[in-house]
Amino acid sequence: MTLITPMENESKPILELPGSLPVETETAAEVPHASAEFRTVPNPTEAFGKIPHTAESRENHTLTVRETARMFEAAGVARTERTIINWCQPNRQGMARLDSYYDPNERKYYIKPQSVETVIQEEMQRSKKTNEVPVSEAFRSPVEPVKHGQKLAAAKAEDERKVQELDREILDLKIANRGKDYLIDQLKGERTGFFEKLLSATRTVGQLETKLHHLDAPKSDS
Repeated sequence: MTLITPMENESKPILELPGSLPVETETAAEVPHASAEFRTVPNPTEAFGKIPHTAESRENHTLTVRETARMFEAAGVARTERTIINWCQPNRQGMARLDSYYDPNERKYYIKPQSVETVIQEEMQRSKKTNEVPVSEAFRSPVEPVKHGQKLAAAKAEDERKVQELDREILDLKIANRGKDYLIDQLKGERTGFFEKLLSATRTVGQLETKLHHLDAPKSDS
C-alpha cells in the first residue's frame, strides 16, 4: 500500500489501495465536534424560568376555601366548602373550574378572586333557569289551579269520611263496653242470688235433718 502525500493546495489526502480506486478520506478538521451538538440542546434552566415561583402563584390567589364559600353564600347561591375544593381540582379533561393554587406547606387551596366571580355568575344563571317556568306550563297555568282545588276538595271529603267512620267505630265500642259491663253486673247479681239460694237450701236441709233425728228418737227407746 502506497500513501500519496497531498499537494499543498489540496485539502483531502488520497488513500490508494492496491488494485482499487483511490479513496478520499475526510480530514479530522471536517469531523463534527461533540461539543457542537451540546450547544444546540436547550438549557434546562430556560424551562424553569417560565414556571412561576410560590410567591408569584400566591400573589394573585388570595382567597381561602372558606372565604370563597362565604362569597357564594352572600350571592344567594350557597355552596359547601367540599364543593369549592372539588372545583379547585382538575376534572377528567384536566380542567379546574376555579383558578386555584395548592400550597403544599399549608396544605390548602388559594383561589383567584376573578375566577370566583365568574363561577358565581354561572351559578346564578343556572339557578335562574331552574326557577323559570317553561312556556308549556305557563299555558296550562289557568287550568292547574282548578285541578288543584278539585284535588284538595276531594282529599278533604275523603278525610271527613274517614273521621265519620272512626266516630262510628268509637261509638260502637262504647256501646259494646256498656253492654259488656251490664252483662257482667247481671252475672254478678245472678251469682250472688245463686249463692244465697244455695245457702238457704243448705239451712233447710239441716233443719229437716234435725227434725228427722227427733222423729227417729222415740222409736229407738221403745
